[in-house]
Amino acid sequence: MTFSNKKVTDSNTNEALSIQRSARQVAIQVMTSVLRQQGSLSTQLARHQQDVSSEHIPLLKELCFGVCRQYPLLNSIALHLLSHPFEEKDTDLYATLLLGLYQLGYMNTPDHAAVHETVEACRLLKKDWATKLMNAVLRRYQREADEIIEQLEAMPSVEYNHPKWLVKRFAKHWPEQFEQIIEAGNSHPPMCIRVNTSTVSRETYIENLTEKGIDATIGQASPSALYLRSAIKVTELPDFEKGFSSVQDESAQLAAHILAPQVGEKVLDACAAPGGKTGHLLEFAASHQNTEAILDLTAVELEPWRLEKIEANLERIGLMANLQCADASNLSAWWDGKAFDKILLDVPCSATGVIRRNPDIKISRKPADIDELSAIQKHIIEQVWQTLKPSGYLLYATCSLMPEENEQQIAAFLAAHDDAIEVPLNALNPDLKIEWGTAANHGRQLFPTLKGHDGFYYCLLKKK
Repeated sequence: MTFSNKKVTDSNTNEALSIQRSARQVAIQVMTSVLRQQGSLSTQLARHQQDVSSEHIPLLKELCFGVCRQYPLLNSIALHLLSHPFEEKDTDLYATLLLGLYQLGYMNTPDHAAVHETVEACRLLKKDWATKLMNAVLRRYQREADEIIEQLEAMPSVEYNHPKWLVKRFAKHWPEQFEQIIEAGNSHPPMCIRVNTSTVSRETYIENLTEKGIDATIGQASPSALYLRSAIKVTELPDFEKGFSSVQDESAQLAAHILAPQVGEKVLDACAAPGGKTGHLLEFAASHQNTEAILDLTAVELEPWRLEKIEANLERIGLMANLQCADASNLSAWWDGKAFDKILLDVPCSATGVIRRNPDIKISRKPADIDELSAIQKHIIEQVWQTLKPSGYLLYATCSLMPEENEQQIAAFLAAHDDAIEVPLNALNPDLKIEWGTAANHGRQLFPTLKGHDGFYYCLLKKK
């Protein structure tokens, strides 16, 4: 394994170094919260990125995403260099050290500047006592980097840059796909967009992108997916503010194509955040009907701030849904007793299929989480199933690679419910080609691909 030759580009000017200093201070704050399990990386960044000017946000994200993505390696190096781990109250110093190691190994910041800025960060944290320690640790790493990494490479967490328990489970459950899963989990995800085909065809939108000098290729699984050769700001997408497109992974786009909602049907999106699938369900119905009628869609989300984001996204694409702020499993809090024709149940999960988009999973996720999440999923599907009409359809979905959350969850549900049967994923949409992923005992498992879709799981159930 190499380390120092993976650097990303940033400027070496004095101005860039001062920008980096302010971004570093916020990055320390964000990473300290992540290390203390006080919220996800995306949540912490959303909360703190306003603390830096807009032009500095890319550097802030590079530092935070970078440390999380390389955490198993950086953590092993840090623990090797320290004679004693930092105490809980000094988690901010540990975050500072990890950021310093990341800069030395992955960014083009001059080594002397990376060390100096890390030492200065200790003073800004009012922990001057740590300056000599931080300086000594980073200087030692500069001298002995190759030897240290060579010593650590035998550890699975270092060799594969994933937590040891995840490496073991991936190897056990998916030996044939193991290398693909690991490689994708350590990569930067591609930028995939969903074309709003109720407004513009995918072919026309490619032409619009080409006119703007943006290269794109069509997705092979979702009829609405386009991959951009290079990531860009959403504001650069043609007519983005008019709702012509949205950023959404291709595997997540499959939900609407599988469920194929039709105008006149009553549909539930039971765990709606962040709302991409909510919007796509509405777009799908609108694109397949020559009528001004709209889909009767109810979207339930527990977190108020997430519900606000869903509302903003729907406003941008010009479509409407009945938004409910509630726990989907607490039927008395939101359900009016009128049964649904179709339900999308994208349950909370381990997100082990989207590690590259949420690299803090390498820090925060623990083996016990799988059992806890499986119990939550079981409770949700048991409750939500009650809201489905006879002859109605429920699409169970996760962005997990764990069988306990996917095919085993469905197997247990089918065994306990005589009124539930599994049907093919294209039962509602015969035009949808099911040539993606791998057939599981129940449903279908998609694995993350290096330049394509994320990991996802789908199973379509029908109520007798």
